[in-house]
Formats: sequence, C-alpha cells, structure tokens
Amino acid sequence: MTSQTWSAEARQIAVVLDRIGSGVIETLTGVPEAVLNRQIALPEANSLFALATHMLGAGEFWVLVMAGERVIDRNRDAEFTASGTFEQIDARCKRWLAAVHDVLDGMPSEQLDRAAEPPAAYSGTVGTFGDEPMTVRDCLLHAVEHSALHQGQIEITRQMLMTSKG
Repeated sequence: MTSQTWSAEARQIAVVLDRIGSGVIETLTGVPEAVLNRQIALPEANSLFALATHMLGAGEFWVLVMAGERVIDRNRDAEFTASGTFEQIDARCKRWLAAVHDVLDGMPSEQLDRAAEPPAAYSGTVGTFGDEPMTVRDCLLHAVEHSALHQGQIEITRQMLMTSKG
C-alpha cells in the first residue's frame, strides 16, 4: 500500500451514508407539509423536518468539518425548531451526499488515522472517544451511527403522524 492508496473503507462509509440519506428522503416523500412540520405529543419529540434537519446538520459536521476539514455554517440549536418543505430537505440531502462523496471517495487511507480536532467554535461541545484523541475514522463511524439513529426516529415518527387522527 502506497501513501496515496485511496481508502475503500472511506468510500464504503460514503455508500452507507448515501443509503441512509436516500432512505430518509424515501420515508419523507409524499408527507404533507403540515405533517412534516408537526410534532408528536411526546416530551422532547421533534417534527420530521427538524429531525431531518438535525441529521443533516450533524452529518455535515462530522463528515465535512471533522473529517474533511471544511467550514460550514451550523446552528445546532436551531435545527430542533426548524420547519420547511420536503423540497428543502431533499435539496440539502443531495448537497450533503455529494459533498460526502467528494470528501470520502478519494480520501487516502492514512487520513482515516489522522487526529480530528474540532474547530474552536465547537471545542468543549464535541466529546472524545475514550482516552485517545478522535480520529477521522472515529468521526465517520459516529456520523454513520448518528445518521442511522435519526433515520429510525424519522421512520417511527412518520408512522405515528401518518396514522394519528388530527
């Protein structure tokens, strides 16, 4: 393996994130805008739009910022009160997935073991993984875990909202 060997592992993570993002879009396709922005009557529950917005914001942070060393404009708190249209979520998801592939498809293998430091604005808000510094691999695996968690929440929330009366 040379120092410029492209990482099949990073490309596979991009494929998994693509599958998760596409699954979320499939789940939200056809959901009326009023339902997309409605919260279920459970403590700390979020609307489908807010859940998808947060999933995408977190995915952008963990892949594009932490692994790809890019700069994004993110307001995490606002993600939980966000509202909008399916078209907005669909377009953002497509932009995110294109950027994920841009960062990961050509990532050299040795980059996965590089220490990943959060930007100053996020220091103290990003945890560590054990006693060791976070690596790019840690960040990418967290992105998969976090995105999959929210995909499941979106699926269950959609089921609850689409079968509820009113």
